[in-house]
Amino acid sequence: MKSPRPDPLAFERLFREHYASVARYVARRLPRESLDDVVSATFVVAWRKFDEVEGPNLLWLYRIAGYEVAHERRRLARHPQREILGDLELTDTLALEDVIDLAFAFSQLSEEDADLLRMIHWEQLERSDVAELLGCTVNTLNVRYHRAKERLATAIGQPHKVADRPQKMKEQP
Repeated sequence: MKSPRPDPLAFERLFREHYASVARYVARRLPRESLDDVVSATFVVAWRKFDEVEGPNLLWLYRIAGYEVAHERRRLARHPQREILGDLELTDTLALEDVIDLAFAFSQLSEEDADLLRMIHWEQLERSDVAELLGCTVNTLNVRYHRAKERLATAIGQPHKVADRPQKMKEQP
């Protein structure tokens, strides 16, 4: 028996409302060259499963996009290439040296830590939503988040080869 066709107008509303958020989510995780393909694949899967989900929303799209990002990372790993960090659009608000420090620090984190920080700070998701996406409790998420922040702070404090300048002085309490 053939499944019913999704309501095109309802899907179009979902698409128009969340396309930009999904594109930013993907852009922060993959090279620019992968953006269009992965976002398109995300919405193709969403279209196929649209009638199977009660109340499709942005979190549901992020979950699909997360799977598509993982597929693309595996594909890219088979064909190594230079990755461009799409995370940081901070050059208008921070000094370039701070952006370089943050980009370097993010590169030192595990993918799980970096993704958790992206979801909370860049995607600005509520912790309960992030916990749902990661399949854990809010308490577990809070522990993971605290540890990820500590590892980021440690990575920011590490000297690196990107800039040849003295370390910043830490303020005393």
